[in-house]
Amino acid sequence: MAYLYQPSKWGQEYHDLTQDEALGAGAAGPGKTEVLLWEPLAQIVSEEDRQANKRHLHPVARGNSAGWALHLRRTMPMLEQTIVRSRKVFNRLDPGAKFNEQTHTWLFSSGYRYQFGHCKDPSDWEQYFSSQYSMILFDELVQFTEEQYEQISGRLRSTDPVLSKMLKVRSMSNPFMSREGMDGVSTGVDPLWVRKRFVDQDPGGRVTRYKTFKLYSGEETRISRIYLPAKLSDNPNPEYVRQYETRLRGMKPHMQKALLEGDWYSVFGSFYGDDWDNSLHVCKPFKIPDDWSRFRSMDWGFKAPGCIHWWAMDPDGNMFCERELYFKLMTGRQVAKRVRDMETAMGLWYGDGSRITGPADNQLWEARGSSAVSIAAEMAKEGVNWVKADKTSRERNAGLFLGRLQDHNNRTSQPGVVFFDTCKQAIRTIPSILADPGSPEVPQDGGDDHAHDSVLYASAFASHGRAGIPSKKSKRRADYEERPSDRGQYGYGDSGY
Repeated sequence: MAYLYQPSKWGQEYHDLTQDEALGAGAAGPGKTEVLLWEPLAQIVSEEDRQANKRHLHPVARGNSAGWALHLRRTMPMLEQTIVRSRKVFNRLDPGAKFNEQTHTWLFSSGYRYQFGHCKDPSDWEQYFSSQYSMILFDELVQFTEEQYEQISGRLRSTDPVLSKMLKVRSMSNPFMSREGMDGVSTGVDPLWVRKRFVDQDPGGRVTRYKTFKLYSGEETRISRIYLPAKLSDNPNPEYVRQYETRLRGMKPHMQKALLEGDWYSVFGSFYGDDWDNSLHVCKPFKIPDDWSRFRSMDWGFKAPGCIHWWAMDPDGNMFCERELYFKLMTGRQVAKRVRDMETAMGLWYGDGSRITGPADNQLWEARGSSAVSIAAEMAKEGVNWVKADKTSRERNAGLFLGRLQDHNNRTSQPGVVFFDTCKQAIRTIPSILADPGSPEVPQDGGDDHAHDSVLYASAFASHGRAGIPSKKSKRRADYEERPSDRGQYGYGDSGY
């Protein structure tokens, strides 16, 4: 068996996973497709043993295995090399195995089936709807839609006493998220769903996550999933690694980040992708010096998430995002109380009010409900005051932020903007913001862009330098409600985007 297939150290770790769902992903070249091809081996060997061993606790008659693996790529032509590889090894694994050209299915002597399939169009999952599989394999998962993944994964089931304990959904993928050329798939599809499902909670991987459900019987059950990062260096062939790395080094920066570094936050078509660099723009938290200017920014949300970021500006005008708060389904008063608790710990609260202010989404000043009290007024009563964000031009604000990302003198000086590594939502979101298809000079609006909008408000607010940031108040709550002079001093406008 070792002569046919000897997994790498990473490959063996993948085969040993016991979670219900697993994603092996990251850099190109570690041999992910080869590992995926052999993933059903344990089931194949188990079914052969059940038929050869008459003393097996659950024997099966020759040729009657109920095992069935489904190996998918988005189109059949994409499977050609994998099928060719299977032809070279499966007959050596089982001389009696036969391949059906019409159904693209291997039938092993035990009766175990290994089927290759595709899911090109959004509704192609329907061809698998009435089937049942003991293992489902997705190669290049980012090329499937989430509906395709969930609908097909729902066909994982077995009444067999052995196979029912070996059920698995296994996937491999590069983090290169492009929808170009995927006919019928691009419209209305979230290109980041794989990242959100497997990566976002634990970008470093190797952490098991659980989703719990209650059955009709009242019993609770759960599904486990894990992300196993892969690197090019996980390929055991040093010459292959050298050749592949040489080729990848010649690609555009965002492609290198995705395919060479396995960076899930470098997205094809990203507005900031070629300029955002974690090694430059992310740092470990440190104590903010007392003489630095401080402020905060907010993008309001109720049903959709809202977020607040706290900023410090050094004497050279560089911005450091030191804290972030995400919230949902909370009133203005509830959010203000969270701000109070956080700013008390940060030393930014005095008596009954905050010592700082900052820009917030203009909808904060809209009167709501029968009381006709705005969220801004509601928060001000709790000691948290804001000024209206400059929303005159989304293009201008994005340009200000982009300029700060680029301001590092070819990596020789402090960048114009840096995020503490505890500001995880901002770090995950910003590199994923796409350029507007109709206007590539503007970042696309909508979707999961709340952290991004907050950062744009902060960039516009800070564009006037330290002199444009109100000094911290120490003795009494400052009245930061917008005054006529505010608009002239800071350039705030009322038009939205």
